[in-house]
Amino acid sequence: MLNDREKVIAALREKPMKIFEVMKRANITNQEACQSLLLKMRDEGSIKFDINKGVWSANP
Repeated sequence: MLNDREKVIAALREKPMKIFEVMKRANITNQEACQSLLLKMRDEGSIKFDINKGVWSANP
């Protein structure tokens, strides 16, 4: 079974998404928990955020 990080990475590898799309695809119900996870993953360098478009994407 995939954990939340793996679900987020798998979803973002398909296409860049906004936070609510990430929450739907990764099946995370709490917005604050999802946002916290995305920020931690961004700090680690596994994903990035495009501030101009407002979307999250996976680093290649």
